Amino acid sequence: MEHSLSLVFITSNGSKASITIQDVRDDLTNEDVKELMQVIIANDTFLTKNGALVTPYSAKKISKSSTVIEIE
Repeated sequence: MEHSLSLVFITSNGSKASITIQDVRDDLTNEDVKELMQVIIANDTFLTKNGALVTPYSAKKISKSSTVIEIE
């Protein structure tokens, strides 16, 4: 099963900005995600059209699975 992580931040002008990270570990903890979001903010890693990321807003891990369907 594939996992991605969707992180949503509040920007310096009050808008929301999201970042999606593909192929994350299955065993990520809430603390891992909180720490990652703080590191992204502290390092000023991303700048959006609405300004810098200043506050974590939400996060979710998305699981995706697929099943091959035989059609022949």
